[in-house]
Amino acid sequence: MRTLLYFPSMDECYYGSEALQKYIENEMEGRIFRSFKSHLPNKNYLGSMIDNRILNLETMIGIFLLEIKKRAEKQTNEKLTHIVLGKPARYSMDVIEDEFAIYRMNKAAEYAGFTTIEFVPEPLAAALDFRKSKKKKKTILIGDFGGGTSDFTILNISKKDFQKSDVLAIDGCPVAGDAFDSLFMSHRLNIGFGAKTRYQMPMSNNVFQMPYAVIERLNKPAHIVHLKEKETYNFIKEVQKCALQTSDQEKLDRLFILIEDQQIFPFFEEIENVKKKLSSHESTKFQFNYPDLETFEDFKQNEMNAWAVNILTDIQSALDRALASAKLEYSDIDSVFLTGGTAYVPAIQKIFIDRFGSQKIESKNFFHSILSGLMESVK
Repeated sequence: MRTLLYFPSMDECYYGSEALQKYIENEMEGRIFRSFKSHLPNKNYLGSMIDNRILNLETMIGIFLLEIKKRAEKQTNEKLTHIVLGKPARYSMDVIEDEFAIYRMNKAAEYAGFTTIEFVPEPLAAALDFRKSKKKKKTILIGDFGGGTSDFTILNISKKDFQKSDVLAIDGCPVAGDAFDSLFMSHRLNIGFGAKTRYQMPMSNNVFQMPYAVIERLNKPAHIVHLKEKETYNFIKEVQKCALQTSDQEKLDRLFILIEDQQIFPFFEEIENVKKKLSSHESTKFQFNYPDLETFEDFKQNEMNAWAVNILTDIQSALDRALASAKLEYSDIDSVFLTGGTAYVPAIQKIFIDRFGSQKIESKNFFHSILSGLMESVK
C-alpha cells in the first residue's frame, strides 16, 4: 500500500491506491499527502491544516498505521498490540534529529494502539531476507534505496543461525528517490512557477528574490503541498502583487493554478515517470497537458547525473563509512545486493560497478525483501 493519505475533509480519510482514486474522482478537492514520513526528523515541521484544524505529523502517521492495524486484525481475527517497524539506517545525519524521528514514529505507533513497539533497520531486514537464499559463507553488502533514504548493511552469511555479531556495519544517508525527483523541479521546471521572481515591496527601495524557504517547498514532492497553507499562500500573493516583471506575475498565476486546481500530485507523478524513463533511456520528454499549466521539456540522462553530484557524493560517503566501520576493503565484499527503485538509476549503478564489478551485483524486489526480512527478525 503506497504511503498516501487523502482527506476530502477532516472527518473522512482514504489510504494507499484508494486515496489516489478518490482524489481523482473528487476532482482533486481536499488534501492529499505523500512521503510524509520524510518530515520526521524536522523539528520545525509540526503538521498541516485541514479545514482550519491542525493535524500533527505523529497523528498523520498514526492514522495510517491504525488503518493497517484494523485491516490486519480483520484478517487474523485477533487484537494486535505488537508492531515491528522498519526504520532507515539514518533518518538524519544529525544524531539528535535521528533520535527525534524515532521518538515521533514511536508516538505514531502508540496513537494507533500498539503497546509493544520494535524498530529494525530496513537494510538489516533486507539482509536477513537475502541470507535465506545464500547458504554459502559470504560477506555481503546490502544497498537499500527508498524514497527518502539510502541505507547500507554489511554482514556475514552462512549456514549457521543468525547472530548479531554477523552484522559488521549499518550506515546510510537521508537522500534517495525523492531527492532525485526534486532535481527536475529545482534545475528546470520551477522557473515556470515563479521561482526566479524579483519583487519590491511598497515604500521600500530594496529588491528581493523569492525566499529560499518557499523555493524549497516548491521543489520537493513532500513539501510542495504546504504552499497551500494560509501564511505561505498569502505571502506568495503579496509577492505576485509586487513582482517587477509581468512575466513573473504570470508564472505565479501558474503556481496558484497548480495549487488551487490540485495538480501538484499529478505534476510530480510525471516527474517520477521521467526519472524512471531516464534509468533506461538517454533522453525523454516531460509532458504535462493540464489547461494553463502546459509544460513540455526535454531531459537527458547526463543532465540528471550532473545535477545529482551532491546526492551521489552523500551516497558514496555513506557507503565508504559502512566499509570503514566494518574494517573492510571493497575487495573483501563477495556479493552486492541492491534493492529499491532508485537503485536502477545509472549513476548509482555506476558507483557500485566501479567499486565492486558488475559480476558481484544482484537485485531483488524492494518491498518483498524488507517485509520478509522484518518477519525474519522476530522469529
